Amino acid sequence: MKEKINFPEIWGLGLGVFLLLYSGFLNHFSPAEAYSETHSGFHSPIIALETAETPKQVQDIIGTIDTEEFPGLTNQYRILNYFDFGFIFCYMAFLAYTGHYAGRRVRSIFLKIFLCMVVLLIIGGFCDLVENILILNLLDSKNAEEMLPSLEYLKSTSQLKWFCLLLYVAIVGIYFWLYERGWLLRISSVLLLTAFFLGLFSLIRISLLEIAFGFMSLGLLLAWLQYGFTLAFSSLSKKT
Repeated sequence: MKEKINFPEIWGLGLGVFLLLYSGFLNHFSPAEAYSETHSGFHSPIIALETAETPKQVQDIIGTIDTEEFPGLTNQYRILNYFDFGFIFCYMAFLAYTGHYAGRRVRSIFLKIFLCMVVLLIIGGFCDLVENILILNLLDSKNAEEMLPSLEYLKSTSQLKWFCLLLYVAIVGIYFWLYERGWLLRISSVLLLTAFFLGLFSLIRISLLEIAFGFMSLGLLLAWLQYGFTLAFSSLSKKT
């Protein structure tokens, strides 16, 4: 009996391709390095800016208003954040697809859990929107004092965003491990669960957040290769 699938595999292929292209587009606008080489414990100045707590940390990334690099760096970050608003909805759609597809084998049980997962995804996406607004406010600040209102909420907003997204993919990883076969999804499951625990430990050591992001990205890529790429072309080949 043919398995009923609510979301065709080809949708996963399309969402994954679009997300990869969008990521590459954003990477084009991302500054290669921060103003100061010793700005934080992060390799990525983007994550460093998201988790900044003091005006000094922000200024180490974008410079001060009287430095030569300041206009160019702030303009790059500003453009990046404007385009990131669209990226938020893109990755939310991809994660929603992946989560829904992961639970297709246990639909009656999974639907109730999936509703809670959707709440996590919405909270994470909303926090990302707020985070972008706070960063834009930082970029428009003319001095350290003007940064303080945004910095009061920036790091906690970013941590809540990452917690929700990493918990979401961890639940997906559990379903991969329990109900799926194949080495791609087994590896993806381990990577997604590892990402979640690294995210938890980042509350103690914030630099672990960057490593967690890498594990999550790789885990989702493997899931996409299975759901979006392999199964999509398998379905297409059966129809031809």
